[in-house]
Amino acid sequence: MELLLRTATEKPGAEEAARQALASRAWGLRFFRSPQQVLPSPDGQQVAGIRLAITRLEGVGEATWAVPTGDTEDLPCGLVLSSVGYKSRPIDPSVPFDPKLGIIPNMEGRVVDVPGLYCSGWVKRGPTGVIATTMTDSFLTSQALLQDLKAGLLPSGPRPGYSAVEALLSSRGVRPVSFSDWEKLDAEEVSRGQGAGKPREKLLDPQEMLRLLGR
Repeated sequence: MELLLRTATEKPGAEEAARQALASRAWGLRFFRSPQQVLPSPDGQQVAGIRLAITRLEGVGEATWAVPTGDTEDLPCGLVLSSVGYKSRPIDPSVPFDPKLGIIPNMEGRVVDVPGLYCSGWVKRGPTGVIATTMTDSFLTSQALLQDLKAGLLPSGPRPGYSAVEALLSSRGVRPVSFSDWEKLDAEEVSRGQGAGKPREKLLDPQEMLRLLGR
């Protein structure tokens, strides 16, 4: 935010202004916009634009939320890169979940009404921030866990660990993907990418991944 404010308010120096004047392309940020629809070309074969909903902020402080105003804006373009995050989903009936916000209700990472259970990242606060934000958030959850451990609120004896998880998965007929399995998929992606002149060609179909692993 500091970088954005400084860039928006400070005038560039003579050298930077000259460089910008000669630039063949420019980029910018449009706030209070939410992607609604990718608009096709007349022949339907490529992207022609994107429709954006114009939004406004409602609420105060941490409860502030962007809501649509009802107005839209069509932005002509030839390329669309999706990077809008996602909404978390519930994982088990025993874990509380807020479907509207897409988060697990928590206090500083401690799951509400479930002692000994913790959450972090977007399922803790929603799809906001950057990688560093998520890192800091995980540190705070870890600190809360350590505080509870030191306070004697968590069991401190030996735990079965992965062996218990492995037995549970086996009883359910689930065969997990191991690290060596991942290495096979990684090698396959790199191999496919070399044939196309790219660092890798991502595998997108889970069923294809399992077939490559002999499942």
